Formats: sequence, C-alpha cells, structure tokens
Amino acid sequence: KDQKEDLGQEVSKKHPRETPNYFVSIPITDDQILDRIEDIQEFIFTKEPDLLRALLPIQTMHLTIIVAHLGTEEEVKKAVLALKQSKTKVEAILQGKDLNMTFHGIGQFNNQVIYVKMSEEDEKTLRRIAEAVEECFNEMNLDISGSKDFRPHLTFLKLSKAPRLKRRGFRRICSDLYKEYEDSYFGTEVFSQIDLCAMRKKKQESGYYYCECSINVGSSGTEESKEQ
Repeated sequence: KDQKEDLGQEVSKKHPRETPNYFVSIPITDDQILDRIEDIQEFIFTKEPDLLRALLPIQTMHLTIIVAHLGTEEEVKKAVLALKQSKTKVEAILQGKDLNMTFHGIGQFNNQVIYVKMSEEDEKTLRRIAEAVEECFNEMNLDISGSKDFRPHLTFLKLSKAPRLKRRGFRRICSDLYKEYEDSYFGTEVFSQIDLCAMRKKKQESGYYYCECSINVGSSGTEESKEQ
C-alpha cells in the first residue's frame, strides 16, 4: 500500500501543470440563501472555532459545472469562446423559462466537504445544462479531465482549505456541528448567469473570483430577443 502511495506522489510531481486552474460556475447571489449559509457558518464556528479557516467566504458561493486546465492565453480565449457558444444550447434547454434553483438541506462528501443540497428536479435540468457546456469545451479540445461527474452542491465548508487542521488530527467534520440545520430550507436562486473563473488570479473587489467571461441566460438573456 505504501508503495502505491509513493507512486501516486511521484506521478503528481511529474505532472503538476495539469491541475485545474479555471472553472465554469453558476454564481449564487440570493440574499436569503447567503444569509442562511452565514448563520450556519457562525453556528459551526461557535461550536468549533478551529474550523474558521475551513469556512468558504460567502462572496464566493457558486455551483461548479466543470474545472479546466488552461495552460496558455490561447486556451483561455478558446474557453471564452466555448462558454459563449454554449449559450444557445443552454437557452434551448431552458425554452425561455426561468430555472428556479431551490436549495434545501445539508449534505457532505466523506465528512470533509459540507454543502447545501439542491432539489432533485432542478438538479436534472442543471445536469443537462452542464452537459451542454461540457460539449462545447470538448469541441474546443480543452482539458477538462479534472472534472468529476456533475453533482450540483453549494459548498460552504471544506477541510482541505485548512491543511493545518489535518496535522492536528482534525480529519473529519462531525455532523453534530450542523445537525440542527440538516433539513433547513435555504431559498431559491433564479439561474441567470454562467461564469468562467480563474482559480489563481486575484479576486475581484466584491470578493468573488476573477471572471474571464460571463454569459447571461434565462429571462434576462431572452429580453434582448424580445426587444428585437
């Protein structure tokens, strides 16, 4: 087993460049949802102050569609184009209707990541949208191999953000910390925008990620065609 782990480390040392440095996401901006998340974060913090560094800033809340490794300016330009081209496909899925994304309940991955869940019905539509975006990126031969199966989750706490905790033996987030909120209703976000964000560039003044490109979708996107 140790040998395997060593091999794994070697592989990652050889290909450090392939780690994703961009992601395509849907920003979450609804005040009710954000306030509710902030309440939970404060609640967890009062019970376990050590977790402060593992809490994600409220200004960065988003749903990740895909992650990408864009190694050159040329690839970034291609990704911008891919996102713009996905607009038509996304609009076709929405058919001029608003997608109201309802958030309800809390979930976790391996007790390492805690997130707000999305209603299954909305998840299905969003999965189709994610596939449409993915197709456009694949058509441009962009490296999105780091993307996992799309499962919309609104992450607000992540142990990997605070590596020091692990060294102090903090290996899992106990569900008792958020049990009271496990079945809470968070609110509804009207899906209206998709962003291409840089992971490593300086964040905007608002605290949100640096955006290379944003497209407007849903009713805000169709208003233009109504005017025409």
